[in-house]
Amino acid sequence: MKDLMFAEFAKYQVLPVDASAATRMVTQRPDGSGGRKVFTYSGVPVTGIPRGTAPSVLNTSYTITADVDVPQDGAQGMIVTDGGRFGGFGLYLVKGVPVFTWNLLDLKRVKWQSPEALTLGKHTLKFDFKYDGLGFGTLAYNNISGLGQGGAGTFKVDGKLVSTQKLERSVPLTLPWDEIFDIGSDTGTPVDDQEYQVPFKFTGTIDKLRVALDEPHLTPADLQKLTQAAARASDAQ
Repeated sequence: MKDLMFAEFAKYQVLPVDASAATRMVTQRPDGSGGRKVFTYSGVPVTGIPRGTAPSVLNTSYTITADVDVPQDGAQGMIVTDGGRFGGFGLYLVKGVPVFTWNLLDLKRVKWQSPEALTLGKHTLKFDFKYDGLGFGTLAYNNISGLGQGGAGTFKVDGKLVSTQKLERSVPLTLPWDEIFDIGSDTGTPVDDQEYQVPFKFTGTIDKLRVALDEPHLTPADLQKLTQAAARASDAQ
């Protein structure tokens, strides 16, 4: 039966058989980012940036910094978002109040929020996330332990700390494929339907947006543990 099965595989050109779906999903492919770790956007709004050319903040530490200008009558709207109703993040103003939201696959929403609205003039919003896991590098050892781990996020407005929250878990592999990276409005679905509705255009001015990634690096001790775990898994088969 086994020989017959592999004969059919060969006949219909499906060899080699590969069950590593998770690994293949995150395998590096040619993209517009070219391994870049710092993304700076000016002349925004910019919407419809597809996955592969936008920064991915999954399984890594990162910092998002937005320089905005609030007009006389105040501002609200989306500053930057990736993902939507079924997973993703958004940095936005609600009636002038800065909010950063992580939607964890529509199971839970964690928010960092300023206690007060932005006043007239220029302001800097900064969200910094420190990831606790080892990142995508563990997949090279057929090990998913580096993915979906938690971390600590801090939210600052004009250099002042306004909120600190802990994520126990994070989105492990990918954000929804039908959502995109938007700056200045939300062209997909909301990360929180209770707080705003799309397109939620930003009514102030975004002078500059910067996303900096700080990916985890495997130490020699990490590599040794992963190698030993892979060897044990192989021996158990």
